[in-house]
Amino acid sequence: MFAMIIRETGGPDVFEYTELETPAPAAGEVLIRVAYAGVNPADWKNRQGYLEQYRTYIFPYVIGFDAAGVVAATGEGVTQFAEGDRVFTPTNHGQGGQGSYAEYTLAAVDRVARVPAGLDLKEAAALPVAALTAWQGLFDRGALQAGQVAMIHGGSGGVGSFAVQFARWAGARVAATCSTANVEYLRGLGVERVIDYQNEDIACALADWARGGLDCLMDAVGVSTLPNALDLVKSGGTLISIPTLVDDGDIPTAAAEAADRGVKRIYSTMEDINCAETLEKIADLVIHGEIRLPPIRAFALRNVAEVHRILQSGHNRGKMVLQVTG
Repeated sequence: MFAMIIRETGGPDVFEYTELETPAPAAGEVLIRVAYAGVNPADWKNRQGYLEQYRTYIFPYVIGFDAAGVVAATGEGVTQFAEGDRVFTPTNHGQGGQGSYAEYTLAAVDRVARVPAGLDLKEAAALPVAALTAWQGLFDRGALQAGQVAMIHGGSGGVGSFAVQFARWAGARVAATCSTANVEYLRGLGVERVIDYQNEDIACALADWARGGLDCLMDAVGVSTLPNALDLVKSGGTLISIPTLVDDGDIPTAAAEAADRGVKRIYSTMEDINCAETLEKIADLVIHGEIRLPPIRAFALRNVAEVHRILQSGHNRGKMVLQVTG
């Protein structure tokens, strides 16, 4: 199979296009011929070597947590899928396997969801990690309820653009922060109070809009960009931080400080919590118009270095995907 690999960690220029042996699915696994690979902020941090504390780098190394494509083969015991089925998944890369920047990738069957009619593979590739991170943070861990007041810090990014819509769909009142360039985009997603952090003080804006404080705050950017986050959440509320995987501060101390104020602080990454079931639910919301996909830009796999430069700049709106075989 062809693949985009790295032989060492480093900048975007470490990528190399080459041939590797096609993997075979073990029991309980699905081999997917990748049409599109979704790109996430964790990808450039992975390439840079920042994930060494979480995983062992074995070179040649294939990056990529998201994939959409067709089933090429199934391992022993897999009866849910057959060759040719359209599927999408957070791959086995998060568990130490090779990623989706390749012609073929593997995923455990309980992480694989069927792509429904009405959703194309490029769109499906934009969903897994970003949408699951937002959903699990808000609902599985944050227990967001209808009628609560929530804010998403970084509402126009990959995770944030899903989080604002999930919260609104669940019946919460929603505010979100963004740059000036993305104000109208968030208004179009139904955000009640859009806060332009380049021209407004976030705390002052919230004091007028949510006078009693927030029930739920999801920080989808990073602790250094919202140092007063605890001051914005009411006692009994929840602060959900999406780890940057680079500099997340002293997590135990931060959690203890939150507890002293009566705030539940959660550090939430995408995990194996009903992945396939949740992905199917999210896809259903998309095709029925309840949730809008973020703007999606597709790039050829060979242009991955350019994609990583954009991603690493931190100024990408929506989602980028790599066209592998699609």
